[in-house]
Amino acid sequence: MLVRALRLRRQGIRLPIEELRAEVPLAGHLLMRESAYQGRDGRGKQVCLLMPPSGSAVPIVELFSARLLRIESRGLLIGGHEEFWNRKQKTSHVQVLWAWPMPPEIKEEAPPSTVSSPEVRRLLEALDAMA
Repeated sequence: MLVRALRLRRQGIRLPIEELRAEVPLAGHLLMRESAYQGRDGRGKQVCLLMPPSGSAVPIVELFSARLLRIESRGLLIGGHEEFWNRKQKTSHVQVLWAWPMPPEIKEEAPPSTVSSPEVRRLLEALDAMA
């Protein structure tokens, strides 16, 4: 599902409303799937991925032990654990993701140049002659 999303926490601490309003939403495809290790790695059975719309294989956001907390008409609230790596040291923080559907971009197409009335062609020729 193509969504816009906001992280509601930073390093496990809830963000103030002023910071949330200033945040730029992330855009991507939201996926909820079972972990390849089925929870045997201690990360839980469900994984939530926010994948870039470009089709890259590296997720923008990856939540382990993901749970769907709330479904509303305005969007989804998904909770889980986000991991950060500093060399060989891993830290895991609670993270909540608010995601809402994003309508697909509508590409505006120029009208075909071959379809025009004779009056329009004469007008365009007259304008070209004036220039």
